[in-house]
Amino acid sequence: MFNFKLQLLLKHRKQVEEQLMLEFADRKRNLCSEKETVEKLRRERADLIFRLKKMGESKLKVADISIYLSYISCIKDEENHREDVICQIEKELEEKRTKLVDASKKRRVLEIIKEKKMEEYRLSLIAMEQKELDESWLLRFGRSVKN
Repeated sequence: MFNFKLQLLLKHRKQVEEQLMLEFADRKRNLCSEKETVEKLRRERADLIFRLKKMGESKLKVADISIYLSYISCIKDEENHREDVICQIEKELEEKRTKLVDASKKRRVLEIIKEKKMEEYRLSLIAMEQKELDESWLLRFGRSVKN
């Protein structure tokens, strides 16, 4: 029976790779979520600016305009903050991608070694079977020559 001596290491590397995949997927979801949030903030800000322009056609109090402008400014600040968060997540995502590729390469190297060892084992079994068949044939041939 084939026994790969590095099986525990291979199993560990698979687990590490799976963990990195989960972390990568989680950060990717976070990135998508942040991008959606920024997009909502942009739409909301554009909508408020549109409303403010429409209201500008009628007589507005300075206090009302000031409140609108203050809120638009807050939304813009939040938008900028979220864009900074997006940049940070993108950097983390690239780091995770690099680690994931590295872990995949390490796992794949062990799998290739395992495949080669398995092939060597299979060939050694075939060689042993052939040797047994040859010996069996020689014994039969030797008996038939004696008779």
